[in-house]
Amino acid sequence: MKNSIPKAVFLFFYFGVFFLFSCSRQLLEIKNQTYKSYNRNNERGYVVSFELNNTAVVPKSIVINGIVQDIAKENKIGETYQVNVIAQTTLIHNYQVKLDKKENGIYFEKNSDIFFQPVKFKLITD
Repeated sequence: MKNSIPKAVFLFFYFGVFFLFSCSRQLLEIKNQTYKSYNRNNERGYVVSFELNNTAVVPKSIVINGIVQDIAKENKIGETYQVNVIAQTTLIHNYQVKLDKKENGIYFEKNSDIFFQPVKFKLITD
């Protein structure tokens, strides 16, 4: 009976580590995830770009530096999405920036369910 407790602890630890590693990996494969800032014509923000090979999920919005921007169908060209995330503007009357406390990432929809996947976007500087 003495050996059963260490075996139980070992099995619990093994499955716990396996669970953590399986949950920590990204749900979707996102490639070439980049962003760069812009400041032109009384507007500031970010141009965010990424590639998504999985067509079963639909990206709904992006979170970059605490700002949320919805993704339109027009933002997709082939497998690449390019989204203009507006941080500040005087060009659009009564424009309100949407904020989110989540880390940088993308909200997706699959089978009517919305889920968030953190993404490490690479900053491009000119």
